[in-house]
Amino acid sequence: MATLNTRIIPLLTRMRDMRTVWDLMGSFYNRRIPDLITELYEHIAGELTMHNQAQILDAGAGRGYLSLLLASRNPDAHVTGIDYSLMQVLRARSYRRQRRIRNCSFRQSDILSLPFTDALFDAVVSVGSIKHWSDPHRGLMELRRVIKPGGTLIIAETNRDASDDALRTIARRFHIPFVPEDLLFWGHRHVIFGQSYSETTLAEIVRKAGFHHMEHHHVPACPYVIVKALS
Repeated sequence: MATLNTRIIPLLTRMRDMRTVWDLMGSFYNRRIPDLITELYEHIAGELTMHNQAQILDAGAGRGYLSLLLASRNPDAHVTGIDYSLMQVLRARSYRRQRRIRNCSFRQSDILSLPFTDALFDAVVSVGSIKHWSDPHRGLMELRRVIKPGGTLIIAETNRDASDDALRTIARRFHIPFVPEDLLFWGHRHVIFGQSYSETTLAEIVRKAGFHHMEHHHVPACPYVIVKALS
């Protein structure tokens, strides 16, 4: 079994990170994720109250749940959501029209080569995205480039050190028809969370990218870790 795991886990991790998979399966994921991490989105929105004509970037926006929450909570700001999956961007644009929120836009972009000028954004948020980046350090350096000096980065990711009980709860709530709960738990433990970050490793990679004044902690309501820092 151990030999099988060493072969199949890297393969599934590569599939997890493929743009094509997100183009095809993103809508399925989008229907399930809000109920799992609504508390995380609310926590980040509470941490990020912007004033005047602030520019906010949501890196790895998916369908745009967090982008639109931030736009609604900060009506004088503008939120730009980016994602490397074109289909996710199209879904986010449709959801924005459905919500009738005007101070938010979405575009396809690669985090490793952002199409923005230096020091454009007052704040950047990213949830559940960095584990998919082929070069996390380069991605964070790009985020630091586009954040204004003294601007805020908030990044949250699945907690590699989450307990089995927490992951079994997630697996039950992420129900997929005809997929046994034990198999879902295995996937979360070894692929989704197992190939991710702990609180200390996420904080360390953010520090190495040049961010400072860091705060980091677990998220009480769901098995994620969060780092808040300044550029």
